[in-house]
Amino acid sequence: MFSGLIKFLETEDQLAGVLGHEIAHADRRHTSRSLQKEFGVSFLLSLLLGENPNQLAQIAASLGQLRFSREYEVEADEFSVRYLNSTPYSCDGAAGFFIKAAAQAPTSTPEFLSTHPNPGTRVEAIQAKAKELNCASRTTDNASFLELKRIL
Repeated sequence: MFSGLIKFLETEDQLAGVLGHEIAHADRRHTSRSLQKEFGVSFLLSLLLGENPNQLAQIAASLGQLRFSREYEVEADEFSVRYLNSTPYSCDGAAGFFIKAAAQAPTSTPEFLSTHPNPGTRVEAIQAKAKELNCASRTTDNASFLELKRIL
């Protein structure tokens, strides 16, 4: 979390959504799971191809890691909604962040080459989960958040 992100956000719900997403990465142990998979794949490739896997094997391993990274992003988005469900915040706050981010920097990278899912897909999934849990569109007083942005 950094001040530039807080300045970029428009509502306290968006801030709660982004924080929920980042907390989900920690809670769901995405970093350690990613490292386990990365080293596991590298180990298997070294067994199959010898100690020096060729360039094609390295590319295949990298593309596999991108898929895991996208899966973790999707999981963090879902858990952000779940975490915020029991709070006064609109649980689809992270969707507002992705809508704004996508409008400012449209992506041109195909999803299969990216570490993150397509923003439009993420917004749809977040909003669908919020609808399922019936926790979207809550109204939060943004006065404290706006004061924080003013101070920054």
